[in-house]
Amino acid sequence: MNAAAGVLGPLKKVGTGFGSFSAAQKVIAVLGVAGLLLGGTAFWRWASEPTMTPLFSNLAMTDASAITEQLDSSGTPYELVDGGATILVPQDQVYGLRLDMSAAGLPGDAGTGYALLDEQGVTASQFQQKTTWQRALEGELATTIGSISGVDSARVQLAIPEDDVFADTAGTPTASVLVTSRPGSTLTDAQVQSVVNLVSSSVEGMAPEDVTVVDSAGTLLSASGVGGAAGGMRDQQTADYETRVTGDLQEVLDRVVGKGNAVATVTATLDFDDVQSTEERFTQPEGGPLALSQSTAEEVYTGAGGAPVGGQLGGTGILGPDNIAVPNAQTQAGADGATGGYTNKSGDSTFGVDKTTTVTDAAPGALQRQAVSVVVDTAASRAVDMQQLQAAVTAAAGIDAARGDVVSVTQMPFDTSGADAAGEAAAAAAAAEEAEARNTLIATGAVLLVVLLLLVVAVLAGLKRRKRDRRAAQALDLGPMEALVAQAQAAETAAAIPAPRSAPAIERAPKDDAALAREQVAELADRSPDDVAELLRGWLAADKR
Repeated sequence: MNAAAGVLGPLKKVGTGFGSFSAAQKVIAVLGVAGLLLGGTAFWRWASEPTMTPLFSNLAMTDASAITEQLDSSGTPYELVDGGATILVPQDQVYGLRLDMSAAGLPGDAGTGYALLDEQGVTASQFQQKTTWQRALEGELATTIGSISGVDSARVQLAIPEDDVFADTAGTPTASVLVTSRPGSTLTDAQVQSVVNLVSSSVEGMAPEDVTVVDSAGTLLSASGVGGAAGGMRDQQTADYETRVTGDLQEVLDRVVGKGNAVATVTATLDFDDVQSTEERFTQPEGGPLALSQSTAEEVYTGAGGAPVGGQLGGTGILGPDNIAVPNAQTQAGADGATGGYTNKSGDSTFGVDKTTTVTDAAPGALQRQAVSVVVDTAASRAVDMQQLQAAVTAAAGIDAARGDVVSVTQMPFDTSGADAAGEAAAAAAAAEEAEARNTLIATGAVLLVVLLLLVVAVLAGLKRRKRDRRAAQALDLGPMEALVAQAQAAETAAAIPAPRSAPAIERAPKDDAALAREQVAELADRSPDDVAELLRGWLAADKR
């Protein structure tokens, strides 16, 4: 009983205090308690829920289905995000679940990549080994390309020619790559070039020009045999150059003639051919030519003046028929004592010169020709020197007449009807938006004002009712009630202090007066419970003091 009384006592006090509230206070108290309960429940649920972390990401639909089946069978809670490509599990279980999934062969990457080599048997033929190796390489390349930012998936197909000992030249391997981008993303030129270099570097003998990259929409990103710069990349590079030069020209024009008073257009032609040139130049060294090699030869002969005759030394003559020498007076040996001879000299010299060989590789994308057109509004061109403006445009665009560049600066009246209509439409839209905001503000203010007036009326009515009840309470004779309260307090004090058995009994008020006081108190409590409760609290507080 004491425990029940200890529990019911505070509840009765809370009920009594709640009963003394006004209607508005009761509504606010109920809403506050309900808000606290809801907030506490939400916080408890949030605090009690486990922290979820990714188990696997970028999963295929088949792998995600197999993994969720395993999680359902083990009773593990999980969440699917990113369109089912990512599975979230409680953070404290992620490592154990990864081990379990790996033991079950999930995710199912065993059918691609180098894992294919683990499935080969000892009886595999050479053709099977070569085919499996090519499939494994294709799978590894596809997985690597799929890890690039913005790439959802990729497929790689390699064409590797067979080695033939009877062929004079070996074939060139080629590759085709199909790339599927993530929704809302597009591969940049740098990413496409990275894919090309990645594939070409992974296959022996493959050049970047032998790789073809295509996206899922069928757009050719990099074609085979064009040095990695496909038509789309060429157009993009040309557009980038034109946009950059146009922006520079437009900035100059806006500062000179004012914003919106001039328009610039640039059309460029870029050269994407791979050009290699070789130049050899020979020059004479300073100080004259330098002999690299030099040789001389000299032959000297001396002897008698006559020639032998008839086979005898010292004789000379002329052979006639049948090789018979014809005598000559001057051919007699030692006839006059004269002698004969000759000297032959020759020389060979090799001189060196300076030689310079220059090999130049022109990178694709060089500017071949450009045309610039600038149109200035007639109304704004009156205060501008058109010749000076043309000279400024020529210098800003880098015009080269020898290259065939063309620049044109003209003045024409601009059609501003569209701009005026757009300005009027924008002004009307702004005015409508402002009016809507103003009407919303007025409506909100009116609602708040009505609510405030209702609250003021309710407060005034409550004050008026309390004042009326207070006057009624003052007019009521509370003498018997005060006596009854005094007797009740004396009875509580006597009950708290045990009296001796011989103590006289507590005198009570006459039955008729007590009944009358109870009736008056009950009537007063029915009419103004708030005032009665306030009065009783005041008396009790005064007695405790």
